[in-house]
Amino acid sequence: MDTRLRVGAIDGLRAIAVLAVVVYHLWPDRLPSGFLGVDVFMVVSGFLITGLLVAEYEREGRIRLAAFWGRRARRLVPAALLLIAVVALWVRATGADTIAPTVRSQGLAAIFYVTNWRLIADGVTYGGQFAGESPLVHLWSLAVEEQFYLCWPPLLVAAFLVARGRRGPALMLAGVGMVGSAVLMGVLYESGADTARVYYGTDTRAQAFLAGCAAALALPYLGAGARRAVSAVGAGALAAVFTMMATDAPALLYRGGFAVVAVGTACACIAATGAGAVRWCLDRVALRGIGRISYGIYLWHWPAIVLLTPERVGARGPVLTLLRVAVTATGAVVSWILVERPLHGVRLRRFVPAAAAGLAAAIVALAPLSATATVAYADYRTDRIRTPVVVEPPRVRRPPAAPPSGAPAARFALPLAGTVMIVGDSGMYSATPAFSAAFRAAGWTVVETAYPGIGLTQPEGQMHAWEDAVRAHGVDLTIVMLGGWDVGWVREHGADAFGREADRAVGAFGAAGGSVLWLSVLPGGRVDDRELEPTFSALAERHPGIVEYLDIEAALRSPEGGWPQVVAGRRLRGPDGWHLCPDGAAAVTQFALVHLGLDPPAWADGPWRADPSYHDPPGVCDP
Repeated sequence: MDTRLRVGAIDGLRAIAVLAVVVYHLWPDRLPSGFLGVDVFMVVSGFLITGLLVAEYEREGRIRLAAFWGRRARRLVPAALLLIAVVALWVRATGADTIAPTVRSQGLAAIFYVTNWRLIADGVTYGGQFAGESPLVHLWSLAVEEQFYLCWPPLLVAAFLVARGRRGPALMLAGVGMVGSAVLMGVLYESGADTARVYYGTDTRAQAFLAGCAAALALPYLGAGARRAVSAVGAGALAAVFTMMATDAPALLYRGGFAVVAVGTACACIAATGAGAVRWCLDRVALRGIGRISYGIYLWHWPAIVLLTPERVGARGPVLTLLRVAVTATGAVVSWILVERPLHGVRLRRFVPAAAAGLAAAIVALAPLSATATVAYADYRTDRIRTPVVVEPPRVRRPPAAPPSGAPAARFALPLAGTVMIVGDSGMYSATPAFSAAFRAAGWTVVETAYPGIGLTQPEGQMHAWEDAVRAHGVDLTIVMLGGWDVGWVREHGADAFGREADRAVGAFGAAGGSVLWLSVLPGGRVDDRELEPTFSALAERHPGIVEYLDIEAALRSPEGGWPQVVAGRRLRGPDGWHLCPDGAAAVTQFALVHLGLDPPAWADGPWRADPSYHDPPGVCDP
C-alpha cells in the first residue's frame, strides 16, 4: 500500500469534514447538518489511532500507553492552549464583559478537557443562543476526543492480552461498543427536549470513534475482492454522508442517523487506503493542504465568527465573511507553523517545559476575567414558567384619549379599555414596566408573563400556560416580542416545524377571541436572532385580522445607523447592548402605541422607571 497516497486521501477526508463545519457555522441554512463534519473527524481519528496502536503491538508485542498519550498531547494540547490564551486576551483587551464569564468558565474546562460535561451541566445546546455567544463552545469535541483517547487504548491492550494478540475480540468490542453507544443516544433522545446531554455526552458520541476503530481492526481481514467491494461501497457511503449534511431531520439523526454517518465514514476510510473513486476524489493537493491544517481551521473558525460581529468590525455581508475566513486561515497557518509542526516530534524533556509554559499562559490569561455574568437577569431560572402578574388599571379611570393625528389605524378593532397580555423573554421583560404603565394609563388591565429564557419552544409547557392565562383573564390583545431562545430548536427541527409552533402560539393567544401584535426581535444583540424574523413576519399574512406584525428597529436606531447603547444623549440599552433601559423601553412602547392608535396621557415619566429590573445588575442603566 502506498502510505503517501493513503495519508493523502485521509487528509482529504479531513478537509471535507472541516469545510462542512465551517460552511454550517457561516451559513447554517445552506448546510443544515454540516455539524456532521465533526463526526467525520471522530471516525477518522478512531481509524488512525487504532491503526497506529495495532501496528505498534504487532511490531513490538506491546503498546506503550504513556508514549501514545504523549504523542496525542504534543499534537493537540499546545494549539488549543494558544487559542484559549488569545481569546482570553482579546476579551480583556476589548472589554467584552458580557462574554468574559463564559470564556473563563469554558476556557478552564477546555484546559482540563471536560468542556462537553461543562456544557451539559450548563444546559448549553449546540446552536442555541448561549452556544452562539461563546467563542470556545466548539472545544467540546476535543474534550470528547481526549476522553476517548484515555479509555480506548487500555481497553485495546486488555483485549489483545486476553485474546493473545488476535484482533477478533477487539473488533467485537469496538462493534458492540458502537452499537451500544448508538442505542443509548436513541434512548436518551426526546423530541423537543434539551439535547445537550445526548449531543455532548462522551458515551453517546463514542459510536463515531468506535466505528473508525472497528474499520481499522477489520482492514487486515479484507481480501482483494472485499477491498474492491468496500471501495465501491465507500464512494456511495461518502456521498450518503454528504447528502445527510444537506438535510435537517434531528429525530432521524439521534435515532440511528449518527450511527449511519459513522459507518459510512468508516467505509470511506477503508476505501481511502486503496485504489478507487474515494482515493481519487480525496487525494488532491488542495484538499491535502487543508486537511493538514484542519485542526487549526477548526480551532480558529468559531472564535472568528463569534468575536467578529458586524457591530465590532463595522462590516456585513460578503466583506464580513471574507474577514472571518481570513482570520481563520491566518490563525490556522500560524498555529501550524509556530506550534503544531515544531512540537510534533519534539522529545518529552523539551515538550514538558513548553507545555507547562503554555498552560501557565492560558491560566494567567483566563484568571483575571470576571467569573460573574454582567448581563441582566443572569441568575433567573430559565427552565421555569412564570406565574402571570395581573395589574389592574387605576380605580379612577381617565377617559381614553383620541388616537394621535396621523397615526396608522389598527387593522383589528380594540376595546376602549380591555385586557392586554405581555409576552416575551428578557428583552420584553425589560420593556414590560413601560408597557404596563402605558396600558394602565389607558384604562387597561395588564397580564405580565414576560420572563428571561422564554421562547415558543421553551420552557416545557409554556404554550399551555399562555393559553390558560388568556382564557382565565379574557385577554383582548397580546403583545409578543421574543428573542433567540428558539434558534437552537430551529436549527435542530427546521423552520417549517418552528412555523407550526408559531401558529400554535397564535391559537393560544387568541383563545379568548383576542388579537395579537407581534413585535420584531430586538435588534442589536451579540447573536443574530433575526434569523427567526421570517417566521414571525409571516404570521400576519397567515392569520389576517388576528395578527399584526410591527418592526421596531426604527424605535431604537441611531441617526448614524446601528443600535448603540446611547442615542441622542439617552441611554436606551444596558452594557450588554441588548436589554432595554427605561428610555429604550419607553421608545419601544411609544412606537407600539402609535401603531395601535393609543396615546394614554402621563405615563412615560412615571414611577415605573424605578422598577428593580433596571438595576439588575446595579448601575446598568445609569447615565
